Amino acid sequence: MTSTPSTRFARPLVLATTLAVLAGCGQAGDHSTTVPIESSPAPPASSSAAEPGDGAIEGTFDVNGHDLFLDCAGTGTPTVVLLHGSIFEPVDVADAGSSQWAWTREELGDTRTCAYDRRNVGQSEQVPGMSSAEDAIEDLHGLLRAAGEEPPYVLAGYSFGGLLSLLYAGTYPDEVDGIVLVDATLPLEWDLDPPGIAAQVEEELNANAERIDFYGAGATTDAVLDRLPEVPITYMFALQQDPYPKEWKGAYPAALRAFMRGLPEGTLVEYDTTHDMVFTIPSDVADQIQRVLRRVGV
Repeated sequence: MTSTPSTRFARPLVLATTLAVLAGCGQAGDHSTTVPIESSPAPPASSSAAEPGDGAIEGTFDVNGHDLFLDCAGTGTPTVVLLHGSIFEPVDVADAGSSQWAWTREELGDTRTCAYDRRNVGQSEQVPGMSSAEDAIEDLHGLLRAAGEEPPYVLAGYSFGGLLSLLYAGTYPDEVDGIVLVDATLPLEWDLDPPGIAAQVEEELNANAERIDFYGAGATTDAVLDRLPEVPITYMFALQQDPYPKEWKGAYPAALRAFMRGLPEGTLVEYDTTHDMVFTIPSDVADQIQRVLRRVGV
């Protein structure tokens, strides 16, 4: 069973008195849709997405010279590919990576889903040195190919996984039918950093357990946004956030709204919950994924 909600899966508070780098910062304004949440759901009895059957995959595959773990279950197309949040503290296999999605997968039932562990996370191989966001995208692309999981995909990315979802879609636009960003990191956040602290922010963000260049991923993703496919993209915005510096309180919601308005099929939905949405409101995360699947004709 997946562990209870924990800040280990969220972005860390960086320079706590001056900067917090976390998706959905500041006080929310009026967004396109408001969905109130009355209470958090109970956890599922099992971490499996569905009963094993034809097409079920669970194991590691050799990708780019290292083993990556993949778990696919369910039926139908397009496959929903689930990208986990960044891991900032060393954790046991049961708490890391793909298992962040256990509760949402329970809600999705027999929908075809694939969750995986990035390198240095969970059941995937430990690889020496730092990796880049581009490495993560090529790893995922190669992993899906190695497992025979063919496009198109609907990508669902939680926190840092949302940033990687955008990067994947901009790199392989023909493979993506839709995207759900679950209180995701966005490139616009780097533009809101208070001046003069970039070096310290970079150092702290890159001191993560999976040894990925978190800080560099912002500019990398920003560079491919003009290549995003014109597909449904939903952003799930968590309203309950930690205190943020005054520079961010008004700026982030405004920048987020502008970002979503710039997407041909962008939808912004806000929830009265915390950043750990995959734990606190998995049924709503599943609902938004299903909404995108319906919009692409499933």
